[in-house]
Amino acid sequence: MRHTEVLRGQFGDLTIIRAKALSAIRKWFDENGYLEVIPPTLTGATGSCEWFPNAINIEMIDELGNPRQMFLRQTAQLHLEPMTVAHNRVYTIGQSFRYEKQITTRHLWEFTLIEFEGRDFGLEGLMDQIESLFKACFAAVVGKSGNGYRANLAEYTEKPFSRLTYDQGIEVLRDNGVTIRYGEDFTSHDEQILVSLTGGAPLFLTEYPADPRPKQGGVVKFFSMERKDRNGGCSSGCGSTSPEHVSPDRVTECCDLLLPNVGETVGGAVRVGKPDIIRRQFKESLMYEHIKQTGLDPETEFDWYFDTILDDDTQSAGCGIGFERLIQFMTQAQSIKDCVEFPRSPDFIRP
Repeated sequence: MRHTEVLRGQFGDLTIIRAKALSAIRKWFDENGYLEVIPPTLTGATGSCEWFPNAINIEMIDELGNPRQMFLRQTAQLHLEPMTVAHNRVYTIGQSFRYEKQITTRHLWEFTLIEFEGRDFGLEGLMDQIESLFKACFAAVVGKSGNGYRANLAEYTEKPFSRLTYDQGIEVLRDNGVTIRYGEDFTSHDEQILVSLTGGAPLFLTEYPADPRPKQGGVVKFFSMERKDRNGGCSSGCGSTSPEHVSPDRVTECCDLLLPNVGETVGGAVRVGKPDIIRRQFKESLMYEHIKQTGLDPETEFDWYFDTILDDDTQSAGCGIGFERLIQFMTQAQSIKDCVEFPRSPDFIRP
């Protein structure tokens, strides 16, 4: 029983590791000009991520006594973005809630999500920020436990993180006998093959396909991510959007960070800075359709957010970091459920 294990101190080292890591993370943010903010945990549909069906809804009552569908926050991104106009760099550390139906070693219903946003860096600068933050965290945790946690963690404070585009990742996998079509998302097994084949360091994957309506197995990315033409491609997503025929002429200015033996731990991107473009991308997205299917009006749910998009060339970039996956990497835990004292998942309802 988890509560008796905690009572007996079996998770004592874990609690120390988590505390040291969070302290180092906050110190890094403070030293790098970020202001900590606290966005709402109870939100409308704007608090959900790209895959809306796993949002957890709660029935509330509005000021007129009418029922109102609200959601437990998955991401604070859309609340952080407008705050960068006044403060440039902001961050938050809070709980994220996702209805994961499967029982796995990598997923939780509730986890700690670290998010930051800034207006003075693009995609390359964002990856530099993430790498610097992670290395500061690794350095703070090394030697803090007496039970043999990550004896080789120190090497990751010096070793540069690898970087590949999505296209390069596809090529590496194919060259090593993996069958994968352009437009398909990488499986967790694919991710670990890529990490291993690129030297074993944490690996950034960038420039995923910009397909607003991927077929099953395709890459799904948040609608607010900046998209760009490549090789003179058209501006509206040429051709068919099936995984077999996704146009390589449009890519997303995004990055995922893969950690050895853990997989995707960070998702980040440059945000769209034009109101007309972001509205169009929203209407094209699977998220728009998923929200409609719940009976909500997507336009009404997101109108406040679109009001915050300035009609100029400025835009922010930011990311979300799954804290328990970071802990899983640093402690070499087999399951993410061993990276938090009281996990929440289909097989951990109580205590």
